[in-house]
Amino acid sequence: MSSNVISNEFLPGLEKSLGYLRGFAASQVIYSFLQEGIFSLLEDGLDINAIAQKKGYDPNLLRTVFEYLAVEGILEKSTSENGQVNFQISNYGKNISTYYQGWFNLLIGGYSSIFANITNIMSQGTNYVSRNGKWVGVGACQISQNDVFPLAKKMMEEIKPNVKTIVDYGCGSALGLCEFCNQNPNIKAIGVEPDEGAYQAGLNLVAAKNLQERITLVNSAALDHEINEVPDFILFWFVLQEIYGQNGEAALIEFIKNIGVNFPDSYLHVIEVDYAIDNEEVMKSPLGLGFYNPYFLLHPFTDQKLVSDQKWTEIFTKSGFEIIKKEAVDPKVDPTGLVIGYVLKYAEYGV
Repeated sequence: MSSNVISNEFLPGLEKSLGYLRGFAASQVIYSFLQEGIFSLLEDGLDINAIAQKKGYDPNLLRTVFEYLAVEGILEKSTSENGQVNFQISNYGKNISTYYQGWFNLLIGGYSSIFANITNIMSQGTNYVSRNGKWVGVGACQISQNDVFPLAKKMMEEIKPNVKTIVDYGCGSALGLCEFCNQNPNIKAIGVEPDEGAYQAGLNLVAAKNLQERITLVNSAALDHEINEVPDFILFWFVLQEIYGQNGEAALIEFIKNIGVNFPDSYLHVIEVDYAIDNEEVMKSPLGLGFYNPYFLLHPFTDQKLVSDQKWTEIFTKSGFEIIKKEAVDPKVDPTGLVIGYVLKYAEYGV
């Protein structure tokens, strides 16, 4: 028979539990509003009635959501002299669209089906349900605007300032290639993307930016694509982990080594995440709890293998490559140090 006595541990435990539920509800609402462009409409100055009419929403239900978002600090609520209640987007709400949208697109748009089917996948296997490759590609590229793109640009310019040709394996929505081409009018690029949805998103973005003459996209798995001309840089951003998980270490090493043999004058630029699950200080930090813990969770469920920085170094060495530059992303963006960039050059050794 249960006791009616409430222990001192009840309220702290309840608050922690409700924190999980708050995050679940908020992330779903925010993601939906990002997809529907509601935050952009608020930034354009539309009021609740204009938005409801434009989107075909019930204005009373929309107001309920606005009230919810005002409590969360995403909107700001005010009352005019005539008693009319108004809602405006807060500075933080604006920043969600500007800076943070990628995390919602990646984890909610790309991987919500994985989180929702954890036990089914464990019993039925990783083919039971798939991630949404389009939103994985779109979200990853949006996130990379803050950390990976600046790091890659810096590292590549330090190694070879006059870059002219790039091959990007796993280019996602091609946002990175578009940014490189906009910043350097001499660059031409090939993007290789296995997911049909992300590939189509890339085609649309390249066309919207009028870069069809400089960026060619190919809908292909990495292991199936052959490079036809010598590039200055070959990019593998969060891609080797997938080849490793789906094909094994020996196949990964053979793939990397063959690139070195065939293109010894090209540089490889690799971005991977250091799998530091036992680093309690990092994993208990806000970014560790908020992003890397779920990030580490979902990868085995999608046949991707995350390994340590030490293990990546071992794989590069076995593949015949030397690490000539290694750097983590800007700590002002990500102080965990888990996202690491490597510039590799073939050195004709290894297994």
